Amino acid sequence: MGVSIHYRGRLASRDRLPGLLEKLIGIASILGWQYQILDEDWSAPGNAVLEHSEDSSEIKGYLGLKGIQLTPPGVSESLDFFFNAQGYLLSPLSVISIQAGVLEPDEAWISVKTQFLTPEMHVMIIGLLQYIKERHLPSLEVHDEGEYWDTGDYRKLENKMKLVQGKIDDLSRELSSECLGEMAGLSADEIADRIERLFQDEEPKSGYIH
Repeated sequence: MGVSIHYRGRLASRDRLPGLLEKLIGIASILGWQYQILDEDWSAPGNAVLEHSEDSSEIKGYLGLKGIQLTPPGVSESLDFFFNAQGYLLSPLSVISIQAGVLEPDEAWISVKTQFLTPEMHVMIIGLLQYIKERHLPSLEVHDEGEYWDTGDYRKLENKMKLVQGKIDDLSRELSSECLGEMAGLSADEIADRIERLFQDEEPKSGYIH
């Protein structure tokens, strides 16, 4: 729910990864972003699984990825630039789906939700992806629900984020304690239908996998 950016790609050669990592570490240092390096052995078979507990979920096992994760300050969303032995750009959750046989590497997208960030941060992320595509990863594909990647129209991005935020606020009010009392006699399906009607016209549709 909310505006997101989705991206995928594949290294033309694994030899290009060190140069990309060097640049991304430098960019993160200049911008004051946190970063985390992953440097696993590409020759070892992956066996990662997602384990659930009452309070959280945790990835256990071996992913077989090399790369970097960038996190802007004060932002919960991170940007993954991890690659498997075949050069595919993947998130850890994508790897688990691939290992489970429910996703192909060339169908995997990485997503970062920007709805709760500023439009300026959305634009900065798009600029970073554009730099990566032009200098390091020509195969990079980007689908920007805010449409800034395609149009460069800041006002359009800002308006779309405000529109979706309005829908989120409407949903919050709809699900307030007072409204929940009004829906006490409804079935789960009927409540789900009400929620869907709030978003059926304006909510961006996304079929991209994290």
